[in-house]
Amino acid sequence: MDDWINGLPPAAHERVERQRSSRTAGSLLSAAAAASIQSAGLAPVGEVFGCVVMNLGWAGTGCSWWNSGGYGFGLGSMGAVSPVTTSGEGGKWASFAPYVNAFERGWYGALRRMTAEAQGLGAHGVVDIRIVRRQLEGSAWEFSALGTAVRSTDPSLAPVPATPGEVWSTNLSGEDCAAAILSGYMPREIVLGISVSTKHEDWQLRQQRSSWVNGEVSGMTLLIQAARHESRQRLAARATHTGSAELAVTSMTLSEFETPCGGQDSRDLHAESVVIGTTLIPLPRSRRRNDGTTALTILPLRDAPPRPARRTGA
Repeated sequence: MDDWINGLPPAAHERVERQRSSRTAGSLLSAAAAASIQSAGLAPVGEVFGCVVMNLGWAGTGCSWWNSGGYGFGLGSMGAVSPVTTSGEGGKWASFAPYVNAFERGWYGALRRMTAEAQGLGAHGVVDIRIVRRQLEGSAWEFSALGTAVRSTDPSLAPVPATPGEVWSTNLSGEDCAAAILSGYMPREIVLGISVSTKHEDWQLRQQRSSWVNGEVSGMTLLIQAARHESRQRLAARATHTGSAELAVTSMTLSEFETPCGGQDSRDLHAESVVIGTTLIPLPRSRRRNDGTTALTILPLRDAPPRPARRTGA
């Protein structure tokens, strides 16, 4: 039995066999995207899909201020200011760590099932991937991944890394994927960074949010900064784990929500930051195209090196 079959539902097997028997290469790419990947030595193999349903019912330990002994330290009056905690800090105060872990399992699970379908079609990679989350009923959420499987038609670009059966993945569009390849970079893996930060609405934050004076809500600033910072750290850690040399960040989203905490109209404020990107590997010089093409004008990967100081005459 082929390795790609393991863990896939019967519907996935049927999709792969149907596309295999039809001898027709399906594609979700636009005409412009299809032409772009062809110029980079890739050809569509078929449409691929992966799906996981996760129950996201338990977020964690609840109110961060209550758990850390905040009550009794001037919660409702001029007193202590509540700290900001994040889902990645560990320990019992990291209230949304279970939620974040379940989110990652669902997100990467859908991605793995999609790339397994691509492997079943004999593809080398998947481009223009879209991974979405949709609430079904109650606390059940569907994570679905959809993309176009491709095969390398250029021996000089044939799959990197050259591990038999390994399928690379990217959420770059067909045009951006081609721009990267033609500039000497091969996509390797689409990666996720997520964090949820929490801050109890203490006296200071409540005062700032209800004020008629124009000014910074410093508690919300700290809340959002903490979530964004940790999500980017988690994204970078995942990219480093894959051994990739470059990371192209393609999406950054932020949402805020509130949950009740204790009584007397007490509440926690939360910020959820999700960052998504594609890791890239430099192509060996022997595999780079030698037609003089440089197409990476729309996908900067690193800062330009500083120019040497110009000498002037006396």
